[in-house]
Parts: sequence; structure tokens; C-alpha cells
Amino acid sequence: MRYKFIPLILLAGLLLVSKSISANTAPLVLENEAGQIVKLDSYLGKKPVYLKFWATWCKPCMEQMPHFQHAYEQYGDKIQFVAINIDLNDDADAVAKVKERFSLTMPIFTDHTGQVAKHYEFMGTPFHVLIDSDKKVIFQGHEADKPLDNTLRLLSHNGKVDEARLLNEKQGQATPLVIPNKGKKAVLFTATWCDWYLADTRPAMAKQCVLAQQHVNQLVEQGVDVEVKVSQLWTDQSAVQEYVDKFSATMPVSIDYGNDLFIENGINSVPSLLLYNDGKLVSKKAKF
Repeated sequence: MRYKFIPLILLAGLLLVSKSISANTAPLVLENEAGQIVKLDSYLGKKPVYLKFWATWCKPCMEQMPHFQHAYEQYGDKIQFVAINIDLNDDADAVAKVKERFSLTMPIFTDHTGQVAKHYEFMGTPFHVLIDSDKKVIFQGHEADKPLDNTLRLLSHNGKVDEARLLNEKQGQATPLVIPNKGKKAVLFTATWCDWYLADTRPAMAKQCVLAQQHVNQLVEQGVDVEVKVSQLWTDQSAVQEYVDKFSATMPVSIDYGNDLFIENGINSVPSLLLYNDGKLVSKKAKF
């Protein structure tokens, strides 16, 4: 099954109740366009904050950019706008081209660590998070729609709203990654959608995703212990099954819920293949 608008597979509903985001012990940091590290907390609590998570290859993200710029021009003096590139299969040049294409004037940052996205329960681009002047998350959504506009309008008045509108996106339990002390192990980090969703906008990347899965299929035939971890972005179990069927994958394929393994292993592009021997990482491969 193909998804005409990917985030629709995630919209399980809205909760009209407040919801707390889990505490984060380490400071949440982003990198600005000048390459400087900025603590997200430096913006919180002073006035409302609008976090917009996006990627240059995300079609709905591009469709929403005019709305984002218009909202900044309308509310930028009363709400702190923070455009966050998720740093997956992206680079500074691609971001700069989007900035020029849409004449974006709000601050643009990159979430190189993935920790900001994880903290705010990011599941897929585009993703809007509104935080009131008391540092409470009061809105989450994927659409640039009337509920988002209404919440921005209310926040611009006194920095608060009476009711939160938060997504109720169920997240499963990630399967731990076990690296044996003896023998070879290959772990492919990829995405269920990268071979077809990127086919038009990033054809070279899409081809690499196909070649990578074909490569690990061959490793299995050679007797290598292989495991595939797919990003949680825009993915559910039905998408995993379609991926397994499409590529005739016989190795375990599981969703990295929370993207903990992606973050832990510094994976910011798919596909990426990690090769271990006797429990030690011996190579990391991104070209196939």
C-alpha cells in the first residue's frame, strides 16, 4: 500500500487534554545556520515557541512552507519560531535551497543528535509542536490547518490556551539489538519508504535503499547473521510486512521505536550498514 500523504498513517486521533513530555536530563541542543550550538531551553519560558520539524525531501513539508512563512510574518514578534531540519538524508546545501525557494526568514536549525525530535515525540514530518509560555506542550499535529492557525492566534494573545490538542500516536516497544561476542553480524538501518518515496526527489538515495537490502539478502545466503532496523518515521507493522514481502527479506526486520538505535549509532542517513566481527564494529557502509 502506498501512502499519498504519509503522515495520515499516524493520525490516530487528538486528545483534548494536557499531556506532559518526559523529562530530559541532558540539555536539548540544535545547530543554527552559522554552525553554532544553541540550547533549546534558551527560548522556552520567555514567550510561546513554535517548533516545526521538516526535511527537504518531504513533499508535504514543501507544500506547507508558504503557510509557515506567512505564520512567521504574522506572529513572529509574539511567538518564537524554530524551524528544525531533522537531519536525515539531508545537508546544508539542500536546506539553503529550500530557504531561498520559499524566502524563509525564520531561524532555521538542525537536530543533528535527534534528541530534540525524540523528546517531543516526533513520528514523522511535517510535525508541528506549540509550547506555551509556561513551557507546556499544548499542540501537536502534522497538518497546516485551522486547528493549528487557531492555536497560534490564541497563543499570540497571552501566551497560553485553555485546552491542549495533542496527537495520540501509539508507539510500540523496540526490539533490542544484540551483538554476539563471536562471529559476524550485520545490521542494516533503513526505512520502509525510502525506495519509493524518495524515487522522484532523491532517486540516487532511493536506489541505494534497494541495493542495500539486496546486499544484506546476499549476506544471509552467505551465512551472515543479519538484522534490519527500520526508522519509526511514517512506519507501522503493516508497512514493515509490505517491505519484507517486497524484498523477500528472510532476516528479522523491526521498527526502531523511539529511534534510540539510530541515535545511539549516529545514523543520519539511510541506508547505513554496520558490520561487526566478534562483538566489535569493523565497518560502516552507506554506498552499495
